[in-house]
Amino acid sequence: MAISLLCVAPASAKTVSAEWRLVSQADGETPRIELALDVTIEPGWHVNSDEPDRPYLIPTTLEIDPPAGASLEAIGYPKPILRKLSFAGDTPLRLFEGSFSVTVELVGEAPARIDGRLRYQACSDTTCLPPDELEVGYRFEKTAHDSTAPIAVAGTGGDGSSFERWLRDFGLVPTLFLAALFGLALNLTPCVYPLISVTIAYFGGQSGASTGRVLLLATMYALGIALTFSVMGVAAALSGGLFGGALQHPGVLVAISGVLVMLAASNFGLYEFRMPSALTQRVGRASGGLVGALAMGLTMGIVAAPCVGPIVVALLLFVAARQDVMLGFSLFFALAVGMGAPYIGLAAAAGSLKRLPRSGEWLAWVERLFGFVLVGMAIYFLAPIIGDRIASLALAGLAAGAGIYLGFVDASGRGVPAFAVVKRGVGVTAMVAAAWIAVPHDVESAIVWQPFEPGALADAREAGRPAIVDFTASWCLPCRENDRYTFTDPTVGAEADRFVMLRADVTEMTDQIEHWMERYEVLGVPTIVFYDGNGDEASRVVGFVEPTRFLELMRAGT
Repeated sequence: MAISLLCVAPASAKTVSAEWRLVSQADGETPRIELALDVTIEPGWHVNSDEPDRPYLIPTTLEIDPPAGASLEAIGYPKPILRKLSFAGDTPLRLFEGSFSVTVELVGEAPARIDGRLRYQACSDTTCLPPDELEVGYRFEKTAHDSTAPIAVAGTGGDGSSFERWLRDFGLVPTLFLAALFGLALNLTPCVYPLISVTIAYFGGQSGASTGRVLLLATMYALGIALTFSVMGVAAALSGGLFGGALQHPGVLVAISGVLVMLAASNFGLYEFRMPSALTQRVGRASGGLVGALAMGLTMGIVAAPCVGPIVVALLLFVAARQDVMLGFSLFFALAVGMGAPYIGLAAAAGSLKRLPRSGEWLAWVERLFGFVLVGMAIYFLAPIIGDRIASLALAGLAAGAGIYLGFVDASGRGVPAFAVVKRGVGVTAMVAAAWIAVPHDVESAIVWQPFEPGALADAREAGRPAIVDFTASWCLPCRENDRYTFTDPTVGAEADRFVMLRADVTEMTDQIEHWMERYEVLGVPTIVFYDGNGDEASRVVGFVEPTRFLELMRAGT
């Protein structure tokens, strides 16, 4: 049975409403306020969760403007429900429905008011509304007893806006484990590895200190590293509101990719990225006691910046793009744990460990490996501009080139048999990954679309050719289903050769697009309009349409 799913244009019904509620307010040295935005969705509708399952779905997010006199500490979303929808196959989707609450935690004195926006996309089992935004505000007023009485001000719903894929597919715990391994690998960079022997000498030089005391010092050192990196992760996530908006502009994505490529050039040895020697000597100077060990860890990032900095900058960009404070903290804390954990084990053996393996060419090889990683992240940020397919081919070429160079061309460590085996293993793995990336995992469209404009319909009429206009949008799930199942059908593609195939992308509503939708009486997307050779409308269909039905419409009346 054919299932019609329509992403409709704004209608008069209000599907989503919200109201603020004061949960708790604590005075003292550090005043704290907890609010809850209670969201109500009309029966029969739902919204996507804050972390939807598919990358093209619109997440439900609450954005709060920085309040005067207070700081935003956290925004918490509820646990989503998992539900299968008839058009989405066997994979359940992460949804919010009915009533749910988004919590907001503030630190500081109660501001006069806070302002924010709830962004969401409301859908039913067969219909999706365009992304919408709900203006929500909260005003505090003083009562006669000088206590803070909240007055909620909320708008009503309109009528109803590969590392990340790894995170979504495998979950947080494997992602944090991967980050810890990445942090462990950072110890092998040329800027960090020489510091290990200095650190061991510091721990081993604690005259009269017991093994427990040395381990405690090492733990404080590792904790200092973790604190430094975690603060960076949280700061990046908190800046995500501005950063996320900036990421919508192609120029910003190009600039970010350029920075990553420039940082990679340092890893490839095209130039040397150094901190001032006076600064590194000052912050690297050891001092005694637990406070001294903590201070050494806190300043470790500055000393190691030439090698660690490019990788950290890349991860900061990713965390800022996600705008998730807990993810930023957890990811960078795991990275720092991986980087600092070896020092605890080495500190325990500081009294008996005489020397470490000598640094040399193998460290330069690791540095070049990180350079390829940075170039890969640059391609990731360019993907929205160059397209997923071109980005996949670029990543496949990069992986193949990295595998050939690192595994077989680079001369580093040829005299060390064990390292040569590692190099070839990395090279083979990279080339296998390149082959997997290069193979298309999505079937290509069988239709060659042309951008829609009214003049194209006039040209088709003059040529006596029938035409099809597909009104679509990137946020529209049934549009994606048409792309995946109907427009990839070879029979549909062959039949489409008789038509002028036009596609009107209404993802971003402009005056021109609104004029088009009004002129052609398009109430929502997907709407597919069929014209005969005389330029008259023969039929139209809304929502997802199966290939057999689409073929019937193509062959009827044209």
